[in-house]
Amino acid sequence: MGTTLKDIADHLNLSVSTVSRGLNGKGRMSKEVREKIRDTAEKLNYQPNEIARELKMQRSFTIGVIIPDVSNEFYSRLLKSIDQELWNIGYSIIICDTDEKTEREQHYFELLKAKKVSGMIISPVGKSDIYDQSSEEELKTCVFLDNEPGIQGGKYAFIGIDNCKAAKELTEQLLDAGHTEIAIVVGDLTETTCSERLAGYREALKERAITPKEEWVFVGNCRFESGYEAMKKLAAMENRPTAVLAHNNVEAYGVMVAAKECGIRIPEEISLVCFDDFTRRELMEPELTCIQQPIEAMGKAAVKCILRNMVQEKEGSSEKLYMPYRLRLGNSIKKR
Repeated sequence: MGTTLKDIADHLNLSVSTVSRGLNGKGRMSKEVREKIRDTAEKLNYQPNEIARELKMQRSFTIGVIIPDVSNEFYSRLLKSIDQELWNIGYSIIICDTDEKTEREQHYFELLKAKKVSGMIISPVGKSDIYDQSSEEELKTCVFLDNEPGIQGGKYAFIGIDNCKAAKELTEQLLDAGHTEIAIVVGDLTETTCSERLAGYREALKERAITPKEEWVFVGNCRFESGYEAMKKLAAMENRPTAVLAHNNVEAYGVMVAAKECGIRIPEEISLVCFDDFTRRELMEPELTCIQQPIEAMGKAAVKCILRNMVQEKEGSSEKLYMPYRLRLGNSIKKR
């Protein structure tokens, strides 16, 4: 990796934004400081990011990020990636946590517009009409991550994975191990990640001529409680399924805790798979078979996309980028 604005800032004991203004000839500062910044950049062989250099300077050096739940490891890692990329080009970040509530998402969207941020990276709570009345100029500087917003016309930039395909592959891991009675725990089905993962689960079963029992489909809120409560209900069933697919690692953890409380061993008595991984997966017993999303790469791609759109003279990119994922095999599936 080449020299960044942060490298120059650290070398001179200045802020990244001061270095950025010095290189771009903007803002008030002494001639001596500006020359020192430029001399240091040349000495460190700094190559400016052409996209960032061409940004419309009347905008703020701030990007707003709206996410559903900052306590969820998926989103905290995503934020870390986005923040680092923005820091490297002299941009600041405003983080808005919607707590999975549409009304808060609406509020933060309007608040960030009022603050005239340069752009927004948004992971919507679910499909809504929040963005339907937005102008083309506003949407041009928005990138949606993980969940799609459901904007009429579908012209917006989106970055995620093929959730339907991934869920199908994950379900097939259970089917190939001999499981035909499989439960699933998902979140609000207005979220595209939830509805698509449920569709992938159903598609995998349908291809094996298996009709899932509706009482084995649990719709929750993508949090620990969803997995915990679902497993408690499953444990009380006379004929419970032999495997569970959890929408994310947080719900999977809820399943594991409830199973332990009920004296049900994983995977000996019930197998478990999920989306997303734990950072310290070696601390988990058993290690879960899961779909690993390219979280850091998604964050970097979102920043790259929004910067490119910000310098477009006409329409920004409305590309939908589906990034590669990885099926990580653990020891949470027992063959039947």
